[in-house]
Amino acid sequence: MTKYRVCGYDMEILHDRMLEIALEVDGLCRRLGLKCSLYGGSIIGAVRHKGFIPWDHDIDMAMPRKDYDILLEYVKNHPSERLFFSHYHSEKRYPNNWCKVRLKGTVFQEKELAPLEELERGVFIDLHPIDNIVPVFLACQVHLTMIWCCIGKVKSGIYEGPEYKRRIYSLLSWLPYGVINGMRDFSMKMFKPFHTKYVYKVAHPNNGIYPIPRDTFEDLIECEFAGHTFYIPKNYDEFLRKRYGDYMQIPDEARVYDCCTSIIECKL
Repeated sequence: MTKYRVCGYDMEILHDRMLEIALEVDGLCRRLGLKCSLYGGSIIGAVRHKGFIPWDHDIDMAMPRKDYDILLEYVKNHPSERLFFSHYHSEKRYPNNWCKVRLKGTVFQEKELAPLEELERGVFIDLHPIDNIVPVFLACQVHLTMIWCCIGKVKSGIYEGPEYKRRIYSLLSWLPYGVINGMRDFSMKMFKPFHTKYVYKVAHPNNGIYPIPRDTFEDLIECEFAGHTFYIPKNYDEFLRKRYGDYMQIPDEARVYDCCTSIIECKL
């Protein structure tokens, strides 16, 4: 038992559910010969804690775009009995640019998505595509991707940005979801046919927008995580220091915040 809780549950229970998902995704990718690694704070957890950061409420994984697309096509044709892969091609009003892999039979309802009642609601891990980029066009590629994402949110009625931007995005929100989501695909995948030197998480830009060497997500090593073995980037130290600074420094208790304030219903 830990002192961290979510919706009345001990955080360890949530961690166990997310670990179930991550293990199944990792195992499927290994069987299919696809590259899939932990990402972001989950790499810090693996390196610093040999598992979850104690107060963290998610697992992040990442895949090169070509492997990500192969995986989503595979699970479309071979549905899992336990997992549902939520993305904007499996659920047309799904708002995010990346996939949430959800555990069936559970509930982990986010406030933002509550109005979209048809969406799956289970406990999830985030699965991010890593896209090919050309540094000089990176900012434009990210900006275009975010525009089409926001247009989709306006169409679905969940956009929470400035009113003037809502009015601008509404000019194209009459387009069918298929067109809007197709434009999201184009924005993120515009350099997919090319073996570019750099990549970036165009689907969800945060912690700075900068080119990342492509071998970061292709040259992987195994690392312990919660008693199991997952892949992480071989150059994890360089990657983490660029993104977080001194990632081995555990923050003061006062800086640990409740990450789950956006969760309004749980059934673990």
